[in-house]
Amino acid sequence: MITYNCPKCGKTFTTQTEVQSVKCPYCGEVFQTVYGQQPAQGAPNQAPYGAQRPIGVFDEGPSGKSRGVAALLVFFLGGFGAHYFYLGKAAGGIICFLLTMITCGLWGIILLIQTFLFFTMSQEDFERKFVYSTSTFPLF
Repeated sequence: MITYNCPKCGKTFTTQTEVQSVKCPYCGEVFQTVYGQQPAQGAPNQAPYGAQRPIGVFDEGPSGKSRGVAALLVFFLGGFGAHYFYLGKAAGGIICFLLTMITCGLWGIILLIQTFLFFTMSQEDFERKFVYSTSTFPLF
């Protein structure tokens, strides 16, 4: 079994044999693989096209959103709901701003928890819970 990571949607899938090009079963993207080649030595941060590489905190995921950027927005501008606007959840941003005003800033405790949560969770969990969620106001 050979495992590939789609460069377009980021999903992982396997094939029975090694091939020169692969079609992603999730998004239909066709991409070239490194058939018969070993990964380049001396380049620890670079993986061959289609191979898996861990996503860093400030790297964009398949959605184009970075959990590191979202965490910094929560920490510095969370009272204004900037992180919800960044994630495409404008109603959540407005709710967050109103909660900050109503609670006289005590809402900031929840925002501090969200900051640490964004920095520590995996990119897949971040996108599932906050980016692709149908919830208007995802908290945890």
